[in-house]
Amino acid sequence: MQLVLTIPAQPATQMKERQAALLACYRDGTLLLDARDYEKPARFYLTPKDVFPWEQFLAKMLCAWQLGDYSDVPPQFKPQKRIPQFVVDGFPAEPLENKLKILATLRTQGYFPALTARK
Repeated sequence: MQLVLTIPAQPATQMKERQAALLACYRDGTLLLDARDYEKPARFYLTPKDVFPWEQFLAKMLCAWQLGDYSDVPPQFKPQKRIPQFVVDGFPAEPLENKLKILATLRTQGYFPALTARK
């Protein structure tokens, strides 16, 4: 299952809508994306100030968690241990802000690997 996302047009994408997969998430909030639309650049970064489709990403990631198929999930979001069922069940009903807080809490509790600094 590919976690291909539609990235909105913005300066970081040369003002074009892009199709890309999230490759990495760094401690400073920077995201590395791998283009899936055959446009250049083939890889690009988004900073915390850029627009990232978190709702779209989280919905696809939730499907991966439910299926147990982590093959296309970025390493920073591959569970290190089974996520509690009540979290998986309640996740879709939460607003985006809470979903991001839940992810951060799960990371601090060891469900996901720690984020690294951008190289």
